[in-house]
Amino acid sequence: MRETPSSFVPVEASARQLFDRAIEHCRHRTGTTREATLERLRAGDVEQHATLRYALAKELGRYLGGLGVSFLAIYVYGSAMTESSSPCSDIDVLVVVDRHRDEVDRLLRGLDLALVAYFREISPRSSTMSSLLDVHVVEREAPDAIPGWPFTRPICLWRQSDVLPREDSRADSAAPIGAS
Repeated sequence: MRETPSSFVPVEASARQLFDRAIEHCRHRTGTTREATLERLRAGDVEQHATLRYALAKELGRYLGGLGVSFLAIYVYGSAMTESSSPCSDIDVLVVVDRHRDEVDRLLRGLDLALVAYFREISPRSSTMSSLLDVHVVEREAPDAIPGWPFTRPICLWRQSDVLPREDSRADSAAPIGAS
C-alpha cells in the first residue's frame, strides 16, 4: 500500500530515515565509519556537508517519488551540486507536481522541520538554522515558474517515468531541466 501526502504521514520517522540514508551515503563515499563521518560534519567539513546535502536531496526525491499521488519530478540545484555548501547552507529543491495542494506544502514543511532538528543534533554550527530545504513547488503546466540560478542548472533526481520523458537514459545520471 502506498503512502499518500496528508497530515497523517509520519514525517519525523520518514525524515530520520532520509537523514540516516544520507549519512550512510557520506560514510560510503569517504570510506569511513559513521562516527568519523559525523565528526567531520560536526567539524564543519565543507566537502562532507556538500555530500550530505546532495544525498539528502536524492533521498527526498526517492521518498516523494514513492508517495506517488501528485509528484512528477524532483530537481536539485545550487550549492548542494557544486560542493560549495557550508554548514549553514540550505538545499535548493524544485518539486514538480500535477496539481499544487496544501497537503504537499504541509508534508514538505514537516519534513524540513524534522530534518533541521536532526541536522542540529550533529552540527552545532547550525543551531540557528530554521530551515534546511528551500523548496519550490511548481505545477507541470507552469514550466516558466522554474527558478533560475546563475551558476548551476537544476538536475533531475527523480522523475515519474510515464509522465515526463527522461532526457538521459543512463541509470545513475541526472538530467538537467531543458536539456535537449
